[in-house]
Amino acid sequence: MKIQLSKKMKIITFSAVAVAALALGLFLECCDKKEFMVKDIPTPSELPEDTYDSHYDNEGRLDINVATKEELDELDGIGEKLAGRIIEYRDTHGAFMAIEELTLVSGIGESLMEDIMDEICVR
Repeated sequence: MKIQLSKKMKIITFSAVAVAALALGLFLECCDKKEFMVKDIPTPSELPEDTYDSHYDNEGRLDINVATKEELDELDGIGEKLAGRIIEYRDTHGAFMAIEELTLVSGIGESLMEDIMDEICVR
């Protein structure tokens, strides 16, 4: 069974294919340019030491993205092992985008988050 297209349908089909090919060509050209490429997000340990003047914000909350193991250990309910897990997690997965992501670290549940939520931040 052969389908006959009208002249108008042929023109529309050809135009659609041409536009799609042009768009694909422009997309591929842009992908070769570095300014359009997604750059790797550095892990906190890759950031320069002077990225922040302090590991605390203006309200005295500890930035969990740059905090040292010793600073994390000082938080209520966070011991040496849990502080190490936090640093290991952020070095593996990158910076925390929100403090709630801390619950993705093994050993940190909602109860502990409630206890430390007012003491931490991400910048």
